[in-house]
Amino acid sequence: MGKRNLDETMNESAVSETNGDAPALTTEKDEYQALCELVNPIAQPLASRKLAKKVYKLIKKAASGEKTLREGIKDVQKELRRNEKGICVLAGNVSPIDVYSHIPAICEEKEIPYVYIPSREQLGLAVGHRRPSILIFIKPSGDYQELYDEVAETLRHLAVEAA
Repeated sequence: MGKRNLDETMNESAVSETNGDAPALTTEKDEYQALCELVNPIAQPLASRKLAKKVYKLIKKAASGEKTLREGIKDVQKELRRNEKGICVLAGNVSPIDVYSHIPAICEEKEIPYVYIPSREQLGLAVGHRRPSILIFIKPSGDYQELYDEVAETLRHLAVEAA
């Protein structure tokens, strides 16, 4: 029983899988349209391609800050209970729907703008990790306040049009 050489145990494909580039966010027309076809029935208001691009940009900026972004049902519900101001971003392709179907009602009750993005995988990538994310809460911050205000205003108009 001798020691194995590291080169013998790991093949090239395993190395490329672990060190490979992360999948990139996509807002190309064909791919975005394909993702929109996979959303569940309650995913309204669904972000347009242009709005999704702005939301992804806002998420990236918020993720780089400290305590400006909350991710996951438990953390987002906690922020909503505390009456924090912010924007709620939900993934549209979550199954089962019951996991987060109550969140839009809470957001409407507390007058928090919310929007659905077609893919939970894309939402996770926007935060900066490969794990899919179904729900994100973005708090306002001075670092990205202008973009935040622009997206929040667009979401308020989007909610009025949907009603």
